[in-house]
Amino acid sequence: MSKRLGKIIREAFFTLLIGAAVMTAYNTYLQKDMPTGIAPELRAMPINGEQVDLRSLSEKGPVLLYFWASWCRVCHWVSPAVSDLSENYQVVTVALASGDNERVAKYLGVKELRFPVINDHDGSVSRDWNVSVTPSIFVIRNGEIETVTTGFTTKLGMLIRLWLNS
Repeated sequence: MSKRLGKIIREAFFTLLIGAAVMTAYNTYLQKDMPTGIAPELRAMPINGEQVDLRSLSEKGPVLLYFWASWCRVCHWVSPAVSDLSENYQVVTVALASGDNERVAKYLGVKELRFPVINDHDGSVSRDWNVSVTPSIFVIRNGEIETVTTGFTTKLGMLIRLWLNS
């Protein structure tokens, strides 16, 4: 390997390392006001499902709680993975500032998303959870917040979080 190629590889590695550190710090900052420990109560009627009681669900196994918005560009990448996971795992989602129930339902249909959605049209759920950034993903087990993630994540990343909290 030439010295020039070795230098390029080292520079690329350190650039990625610095980028990862900056993103981790930024996500930590975004999560600073979000709840930890006992999960806030969440009982609501999804627009496309049955009554949800997050605490009760989390006693049966880990629940992926996904805060998203129809206008969120990152959510366009994350939502299909959440939809896939909802086929085999407990998933509850909260749509922030995405319109009335009819508009959210239409969005779900167009995007072919199959998860239960609580429409947080007045912002009360996001205020209870101190969520101000989308996407925000919590894993809840036995009423406790086990993990919090903000920003882009992969289906594998969410699957690992659910598996670790099984």
